[in-house]
Order: sequence, then structure tokens, then C-alpha cells
Amino acid sequence: MRRSWLMVLMCGSLIIACSMGVRQVSGLFLRPVAMDLALSREAFGFAVALQNLVWGLTQPIAGFLADRYGTRPVAFGGVLFYAAGLALAAFASNGWQFVIGLGVLAGLGQSGTAFAVILAVIGRAAPVQTRSLALGLGSTASSIGMFILVPATVSLIDIVDWRATMLILCGLLAATAGFTLPLQEGAGGGAVTGASAKRAIVEAIGDRDFWLLNVGFAVCGFQLAFIATYIPTILIDGGLDVSAGAAVLVAIGIFNIGGTYLAGLAGGWWRKTRVLAGLYLARAVVIVVFLSVPLSTTSAIVFGAAIGLLWTGTVPLTNGLVADLWGRRNLAFLFGLVYVGHQIGAFVGAWAGGLAFDRTGSFALVWAACVMACILAAACHLLLHEMPRPLALAEAAE
Repeated sequence: MRRSWLMVLMCGSLIIACSMGVRQVSGLFLRPVAMDLALSREAFGFAVALQNLVWGLTQPIAGFLADRYGTRPVAFGGVLFYAAGLALAAFASNGWQFVIGLGVLAGLGQSGTAFAVILAVIGRAAPVQTRSLALGLGSTASSIGMFILVPATVSLIDIVDWRATMLILCGLLAATAGFTLPLQEGAGGGAVTGASAKRAIVEAIGDRDFWLLNVGFAVCGFQLAFIATYIPTILIDGGLDVSAGAAVLVAIGIFNIGGTYLAGLAGGWWRKTRVLAGLYLARAVVIVVFLSVPLSTTSAIVFGAAIGLLWTGTVPLTNGLVADLWGRRNLAFLFGLVYVGHQIGAFVGAWAGGLAFDRTGSFALVWAACVMACILAAACHLLLHEMPRPLALAEAAE
């Protein structure tokens, strides 16, 4: 049994590392793609925004299918969609083909290969006493992927071109199909019925705290999508070279490994709602300090390290909170619903950055929105009642 859940953790983490690592390097393609296909920053941002929206809107469906039929076929299908999307984007001869590839198909692929589906199978497989830690380890995989793929992508774009680089990433994604094989679940996994899912969604959407959780997670998506998509360009606009943007993304990836791991541990020690509120308030402080000091390579890397500590620590905490409040049986489905909020926020963040710059010549409005949103998210989590609902209690009694 021990070996089984560790195998699920390892293979699931590798899938997340590749899926989320590829997603996090999108901003590095902005300038070469914009020049080659004559795209504005808003148009490129819309492609990334659409990817996040498609991912979010299809995430509950992928979660339901994984809960009912098992994770393996859903993850395998996600890999195929994701790889096809990158291939189409790589061969795009116009903006619309690029948007369909990177936006629509890649978004569909992410719904089957990212946090909601993969963390749910890890959460179900891990023993109760190590679940929070396992979810933290699984979530850190995205940072490991980011840490490895950011410098690799920068080098590849410089050595070959953006199209060949995207095809290499496509091949890397396709290779992860083999890691979906151990994700087949036994008794207790993939056994959700339509009636069970209906009860779960009725109980969740009628709960005020479910919506508070959605609002808070939407803030996370807004901030991460904006920063990941535009920070390389923001630094270049500020007079730094392209290596500075890559260094910041690497710093985010490195420090997020420890930050997400610690967030998973903290969720087992203290109330997850309090930890989440602290994370969002800390983000606000980091952003304000970064915008207040003179821009330099050093200040940018320090910002990357600090924001990296707070990057995806919200994921294991939010996933664990959904499991604690509404049970594990419908975890992929319910976390998928919460992830809709996250991805709507990501859609707005990715698109708003390019839109604001093209209209005003500055990202100042979006930075201000990031700070205000932190305060809103912290308030939402402090107002949330952290106690098991009837669905979770009934599951525990079985």
C-alpha cells in the first residue's frame, strides 16, 4: 500500500511538473511570437487568457470524469490535447491559429494534467496522516518544472527559434503519457456516481463559504497569470535584458518549491484559512515593496524569490480545505469547480495586462489591482468557517 501511493505521488508529480512548467514559460514567447505573427501584447495576452479560461471551464468536467471513471484516461487525454495545442501553435501562420493552439487546445489539455485532477488522485491515494504533506509535495512539482524549463526555453529560443522550441516542449509533453499508467485507481477511487456528484454540487453551491473560497482563489489566478505572462516584458521595458526575466522566473520556481512544501506542512499544523489569509497579505507586501524600490536585476530577482515563496502555496491549502469541508469522494470535481474561479481570475489577469499596457502604456493599474485583490482574498478566508459539512461527515462515518 505504501509503495502504491508513493508511485502515484511520483508519477502524478512528474505530470504536473511538465504540464505546469510548460504553462509557466508562455511569457518568454511573447516578443518572438509577436514579432513573427504581428501580434499586439493584448492579442498574445488574450491567447494566454483564453487558455486559462478554457482550462477553468472544462476543469469540473475533467474532475467529474476522473472521479467517476478514474484518473488515468482523463490524464492521458489531457496529454494528447496539450501536445496537439503546442504543435498547432508552433506551425501557426497567423494569430488565430496560434490562439486556437495555445489558447483552446492547450487549455483543454491542462484541465486533465494539472492540479485539480492530479492532486485529487494523490489526495485519495495518500494515507490521512500524510495527505497534507503529499499534496504539498505534488504541488511543488510545478515549481520544479518551472525551474528546469525556464532556462531551457530561453536557451532554446536563442539557439533555434520559438517554433522549434515549442515543438520540443510538445514532444516533452507527449512523453509524459507513460506516467499516466500508474494513476489507475482501485476501490474508492473513480467510483463517483451522477447522484453523488449532484449532491456534492448542490451542497457546495448553496454554501456561502464555497463562494468565499472561489473569490479568494480567483485572486490567486489573477495575480499569477499577470506576473508569469508579463514580468519578462516588464523588466525589458524597464531597461533590463531578457536574462533578467528568465532569472526572475527561475527564482520564482526555486523558492516556490520550498514555499509550497511549507504551505502543505502549515496546513497540517494550523487552520488552513488563517494560513491562506497570511499568504495573500504577504503577497501584497511583496508587490508594494517591489514597486517602491528602484528597478534593478537584484531587486527583480529578490522579488522573484519572495513572490515564489508565496506562489502556489495556495493550491495544496485550497485543495485540502475542499477535502476537509466536503469530503474526498468528489474532490476532483469540487476542486475543479473552485478552480473555475481561479481560472476566471487568470483569464482577467493575463488579458488585463496587455489591455492596460496597450491603452495606457503602463502596467500600473494592474499592479494596483493585484494589491487590492490581496486584501479582498485575505478577508474572504478569514470569514470562512473551517468545519466539515454534512457530505464530509457522512463520508467519514462510512
